[in-house]
Amino acid sequence: MAPANVDLEVAPASDADERLRRERPRAFAVAPAIALFAIGVLARVAPMADSGGRLLRQFPTEDGYLMLTIARNIALGKGMSVSDGLQPTNGTQPLATLVWAVEFWLAGGDRRLGVLEILVTQLFISAAAALLLYRLARVLFGEIPRGREVALLVSAAWFASPLVVAHSMNCLETGLYALMVVSVLGCFVHTADDRAWSLRRCLGAGALLGLAFWARNDAIFLVGAACLLHVTWSLFGRKDQFARRLREAIVFGATSVLVASPWLAFNRLRFGAIVPVSGQSEALDAHFAENLANAPIAVFEYATLYLPIPSSLESVPWVVAIASLATALVAVLVIRVLRTAPPPARAIAGIGAIFGLCVLSFYGLSFGAGYFFSRYTFPLSPLLALLWAAVLRRAWELADARGWTVAPPVAAAAVLAFALGLDGRLYRNGSAHMHFQVVEWVRDHVPDSAWVAAPQSGTLGFFHDRTINLDGKVNPAALAVRRADGSVTRYVLEKREIEYLADWEGIASWATQPPIAAQFELVVDDPGRNLAVLRRREHAGS
Repeated sequence: MAPANVDLEVAPASDADERLRRERPRAFAVAPAIALFAIGVLARVAPMADSGGRLLRQFPTEDGYLMLTIARNIALGKGMSVSDGLQPTNGTQPLATLVWAVEFWLAGGDRRLGVLEILVTQLFISAAAALLLYRLARVLFGEIPRGREVALLVSAAWFASPLVVAHSMNCLETGLYALMVVSVLGCFVHTADDRAWSLRRCLGAGALLGLAFWARNDAIFLVGAACLLHVTWSLFGRKDQFARRLREAIVFGATSVLVASPWLAFNRLRFGAIVPVSGQSEALDAHFAENLANAPIAVFEYATLYLPIPSSLESVPWVVAIASLATALVAVLVIRVLRTAPPPARAIAGIGAIFGLCVLSFYGLSFGAGYFFSRYTFPLSPLLALLWAAVLRRAWELADARGWTVAPPVAAAAVLAFALGLDGRLYRNGSAHMHFQVVEWVRDHVPDSAWVAAPQSGTLGFFHDRTINLDGKVNPAALAVRRADGSVTRYVLEKREIEYLADWEGIASWATQPPIAAQFELVVDDPGRNLAVLRRREHAGS
């Protein structure tokens, strides 16, 4: 190092000073990242202590209990089924269901222990996804100033986000699917390289894409995005690579179909269609573009990570307008990355843009069940988190340039406060569940041998084996009647073993239908508990 110039008012920094200057941002990033990761772990672990019944109530959703029921039946040797093993079904996503079945097998079929094991497994799946997200961000930002620190912060912030905590612990495939999406992104981050892919690499990429399809079948959009980007990259680079890239895409695309084919064949041969009955049921009453307004809401929430919009405000015009503006800004940022970023970032942005547009368009335009829109679009959260990281890095760089030394600590403190507050709110509300009032009434008033039917049968069916599903999500027979008649009235009347109908309070209106009223009487109508029960008349005196 050159000697200090004594004529200068400030001498050049020593090696120690320069090293301290470089290490300070890293030390500043590590502490908040550790705190965020700890908050994310605590938010997932605390309900397992079961204070206020949280173990079975906070995280498993209604559809989560449907999957848990199927998984438990597999573990008990009853196959992929519901209704005490008597109703075969494919109304599930197979990869998570099979993993959960192993957990129930290890638990000996015990419901409580099995759920606990699955919650722990989901914790590790979420942590693995956060680790892979960190590694992916390191590839994208590692050589840029503040890149390593930003990669650490974004992975921890994603892990601790209340949206991520809730969706990754719901006992569905959601968290596992996010892990598969991040894994695929890591596999294709170097798709822009000029080097040819070996057969082994093509087969490995195809197997990973096929496994993602087993996690959730809308991964077909991810397969298409990966194939399309890999082939069309040659249009922006060396044109002579088109034929080679086309061959590689055909190999890994065909491999993904081959890996997915057992599940597709099972669906087609056993149930008559490659789409599971759950997807058919949820799409049955869909109207074109009925969920389109949910798309900007989902993008806004996952792009910000810590600004969830209350469901009561999601349809308010000014909220939709703000979310739409945020979505437009996200689109501008993605286009900028596609135009100016290094090849790895452009590759991830390209796959993410195609996949994201497909997912948002499919669920926004042609699918029903809008109340599940946030869950359906959850796999986009790691992609939007990477965009969040890019904005964070640029803001940090600007703060350094302007000398705003207080800005990064204030921003970190704000994120930590949001994480603590919102995850704490999840825990505070964790003793409530939307369907346990039905479970409790049936437990207290219905013998285990009696058959109960419900449109929403997930939670009830997990705790009362003899439960018949009426909305067709896991019951092909009920779905067929719904499709033919527009309702399940005929199915209920013909299914003579049904002794009780129990669900939310809205089912009380069934007692006003003459065919139902002729065979069932309304015995509970409790709007305060959101509970109604009808009992078949020949059992009225029992």
